Amino acid sequence: MLTTQTRGGGSHSRPMLVHGIDASGWLWLITDRRSRKACELSQNPQVTVAFQSKSGTRYVSVQGTGVVVRDDVKLRELWNPALRRWFPRGRRDAEIVLIAVRVTRAEYWLVPRTRLSRVMGMVKAMLTGKRREQGTHGILDLHSLPA
Repeated sequence: MLTTQTRGGGSHSRPMLVHGIDASGWLWLITDRRSRKACELSQNPQVTVAFQSKSGTRYVSVQGTGVVVRDDVKLRELWNPALRRWFPRGRRDAEIVLIAVRVTRAEYWLVPRTRLSRVMGMVKAMLTGKRREQGTHGILDLHSLPA
């Protein structure tokens, strides 16, 4: 899910596919230059991108700065034929732009994989009256890393 900020200060989330992640901490998405998300990024570049594993046991939320760019070389690298569904004129469509998100912070949650582990945790919490967190949670602040 890509979340941008509206002109009025609210949040707007929508499902998006991340087409690439590079070693320098950039996420790459593809959109139409006239899209609402592109307009919102021109007003406020702060974004959140959220991921969930298919199994529902891993979650990642990344925050960063998003910019809309036209980069034909990067688009050629990221392009795949399935994108014709949204861009029937193909990769050379003048309306295609990239959203580049520079990740500054990432937060993750890893929950137990088995239902039995989750049920046992719930039973222990009920018996002891104490909240029991299961799994692993962590935060990676990329501001503190060298560029």
